[in-house]
Amino acid sequence: MSSLTPRPYYLLGLAIPLSVIIGNYLGDFYVGTATFLGLVVCPLLDLLLGEGEDSNPEDASPVFFDAILYMHVTLQFVAIASFINFVLSDPEFNFLILSTLSTGFSSGISGIVVAHELIHRKGFPKYCGYLLLWTTSYLHFESEHVRGHHKYVGTDSDPASAKAEHGLQYFVLTTVPKQFVDSWKIEMGRGNSMFFHQASLFLLIELFTLVGLYYLFGIGVVWAFLGQCAVAVYLLEYVNYIRHWGLRRDVKDRVTAQISWQSDARLSRYVLV
Repeated sequence: MSSLTPRPYYLLGLAIPLSVIIGNYLGDFYVGTATFLGLVVCPLLDLLLGEGEDSNPEDASPVFFDAILYMHVTLQFVAIASFINFVLSDPEFNFLILSTLSTGFSSGISGIVVAHELIHRKGFPKYCGYLLLWTTSYLHFESEHVRGHHKYVGTDSDPASAKAEHGLQYFVLTTVPKQFVDSWKIEMGRGNSMFFHQASLFLLIELFTLVGLYYLFGIGVVWAFLGQCAVAVYLLEYVNYIRHWGLRRDVKDRVTAQISWQSDARLSRYVLV
């Protein structure tokens, strides 16, 4: 029988973006706080706390949980701003790399994971999802994920479903360009022309963003921003690799929970929204 999860536990997910903001403000080794939390503290606590079937109270108002999502949206933009400010402070190279890793790790959670929840909705929440994906230069994820991955997950037609014979690095290097191409194919399949559709518009937005960053802050900020984007995307595709590795279904079969590896680790469930 599942137990009810005290809702405040879900606020733990805010620790990552908050640690990025504080770390980038303080500088030096503090910029690595989020990386330490994500790669050391969280895995250790997952082992200590174990697994559980914790669930949200069925009679709970969605306002609390939605508020957490919008807190992530706000903190994501503050984190990116703090990162740019840190880069402009001309830090030592090792601290710059550490800040890039931490900010990218946070972008993978507050950016892409939260965006994944919001892009399945309509109206204002969906636009918030777009804004989050914009901070990771992965706007095409919406088309490919919602209209492609959901339909073809667990089949050879889904670039986000890793085959058993593929290693992690090979998967990441191939799935990223394949998903980008798939997003264009999906948009053209909706009756759009080859170059004028949502995916092409998103690409232009991302390119203009890089141009804007260059003229406002210089090439160093552009490379740093792309670096944190790369970390966030790598985190996403790492999760995709783990969740769907080696699981296959016939394209005619219905999508079921059996084509995703699931984890009931308590802390991860709280942190990953």
